[in-house]
Amino acid sequence: MTARLGKRTTRDIERRYFEEFSKAYSLPTGTIEYADKPDVVIRGDRTTGIELTRFYLQEGGSLASEQRQRPLREGVVSDAHKLHLNAGGRKFEVTIGFDPDRPITPPRRKALPKELSAFAAAISTHPSGPVDPELFQSMPEISTLYLNSKEYDDAKWRLAQVYAVDLMSQTELERIIREKESKAADYSACDAYWLLIIVDWMDNAQEQEISVGHLKIASHVFQRIIVYKPGFEDILVVWP
Repeated sequence: MTARLGKRTTRDIERRYFEEFSKAYSLPTGTIEYADKPDVVIRGDRTTGIELTRFYLQEGGSLASEQRQRPLREGVVSDAHKLHLNAGGRKFEVTIGFDPDRPITPPRRKALPKELSAFAAAISTHPSGPVDPELFQSMPEISTLYLNSKEYDDAKWRLAQVYAVDLMSQTELERIIREKESKAADYSACDAYWLLIIVDWMDNAQEQEISVGHLKIASHVFQRIIVYKPGFEDILVVWP
């Protein structure tokens, strides 16, 4: 996997995850190699292949998923601010929160920047503070809006997203495992395979509580399945 994510590749990110994991969990003895399919190979008396994947709260194909909504929200706020400045508007600040239950659709992605820009201009001289939601109910995607009507040369329009931390879904976890099992034929030959599932608390598309009791999901492909939350060093061994 070599897709670019900003300046770092997916492989770079996976390597960082694995290096953190290796400090928190006992690995087979051997030489570590970073590869692809599986992502990590440990060569010792036996060869162990470790496949890494991330546990998103929703599949990336879902319009409502955080990984799809986040860039849409950022684009709406950025475009709205540009429209406002291009129209000669005052240089004040607004902080916008979006409703996760009201995803931005493609048509609304086009219309919302104009609506937000016009609304912000209309309230630009109001007293600083939270804006009454009734005033922007025509923009249901937006849940909160805070106005700082003081002018600044470098005034910013910002996102301020609030997220609830969900409990890990056993159903979704099993779906991830079965999907990875279905691709096992593509893995290079190893004596054993592990699956390391990452929950990155710094990514709101992934943040969830992984403590779900004595959870076991059997696998005919992976000798060991582990869910790992970097930073907190939370480790859940799902199999065996």
